[in-house]
Amino acid sequence: MEIKHISIFCGAHEGNNPIYAKEAKSVSELIAKKGVNVVFGGGNVGLMKVISDTAIDNGVEALGISLRSLYELELVNPRIDEVVVAETLLDRKDVFMDRSDAFVVLPGGVGSLDELAEVMASNQLGIINKPIGILNTAGYYDHLIAWMVKAVEEGFITKANFDDLIIADTPEELVEAILSNKRPADTDWTNRLGL
Repeated sequence: MEIKHISIFCGAHEGNNPIYAKEAKSVSELIAKKGVNVVFGGGNVGLMKVISDTAIDNGVEALGISLRSLYELELVNPRIDEVVVAETLLDRKDVFMDRSDAFVVLPGGVGSLDELAEVMASNQLGIINKPIGILNTAGYYDHLIAWMVKAVEEGFITKANFDDLIIADTPEELVEAILSNKRPADTDWTNRLGL
């Protein structure tokens, strides 16, 4: 499958370490240089603003998937090409999955964690079959990754499903791994469940 749109899940804040914004910008630049459009949460704040402004500045489209409550607060980046307004978080995640060919998770909060889990579960259950990766900037996701490893050791996540998650420490490594990812056959998800 050719990747034309990558969702970037990330924080509505920039975080306390300037490296988060720096690497978010780098990810968006690298994606744009490949001619791939960016799909994101629509916000004009935090890392969302960084990645959308960077995508637009580098000549690709930025599609915002906003929630009605945020849209009405006028928190949507006015520079973006298209905004889809969803009524609920569930609807919003469905739009992300429909409009994206791959997913990248940068540092963020509960929303980013929710989006990561939704995409991983949807891949695991054969609902979608699309690459997803985490950028572990400055070890931000070390504890989450350790939890996943523990879940594999304890038999709650299969090794095949854990191995399907791309984990990278640099923007370059992450973008290259996402764009070169070879997906398993659509029917292979039942084997990966380990049931």
